[in-house]
Amino acid sequence: MPRSPVAAPRRETVLHQGQPLDYTLVFRARRTLGFAVRPDGSVHVSAPAGVPATWVAQQVLKRADWIRQHLAAFARRPPPAPARSYHAGAAHHYLGRPLALRLTEGPRSAVAAAGHELVITYPAPHAPARTEALLLAWYARQAPALFAEALARVWPAFAGLELRQPTLFVRHMRTRWGSCTPTTARIRLTPDLVRATPGCLDYVLLHECCHLKVPDHSPAFYALQTRLLPDWELWKQRLNALPR
Repeated sequence: MPRSPVAAPRRETVLHQGQPLDYTLVFRARRTLGFAVRPDGSVHVSAPAGVPATWVAQQVLKRADWIRQHLAAFARRPPPAPARSYHAGAAHHYLGRPLALRLTEGPRSAVAAAGHELVITYPAPHAPARTEALLLAWYARQAPALFAEALARVWPAFAGLELRQPTLFVRHMRTRWGSCTPTTARIRLTPDLVRATPGCLDYVLLHECCHLKVPDHSPAFYALQTRLLPDWELWKQRLNALPR
């Protein structure tokens, strides 16, 4: 049986609280209305074929508050970070400082921070995938000592809380800076943190240490974190601004 033809999308606008609300309307072979708000700020409405566009506009107005809420949520999201480059001259952070990659040839693989550069040496030919692997491995090697120094700075703030000092572990995590298991006092931190300033690292570690006292993210947890680090929101913002 042949499918019914689908009308071309059309741009529509309704006034909601004196402000225009634009949406793309398309009529399809369906029984119900469908609403979609996309990350790019566009609103799409799918309507059953044959219903009047004026009726659809009325339904859009009924859902206007819901649409505005989603548009505002997408607007608050930070823009996606550009893909990292591993070619000579590309900027990569270490301890909060942007350093330019300098690729050199040598018989052995090595990575070193020198002045305003990250110098990566290995036998030719150079390839982005090889450069990336060496740099990430170098970050991971720096992490244990830097994390231990951060714990020495942070842990005195927990004096008097009768907590067991945590054991730190380095673990690659794609979507988290750290995690904590209160029952075993184990804290895992991603080596990606060595790219951040020491203040940002201290914030993450203090956050995880607070979970030793309050396992969840309840008001009691944030009260403790604020008491120990009143400007933690500033450090969180700086951390999240770091390209990942």
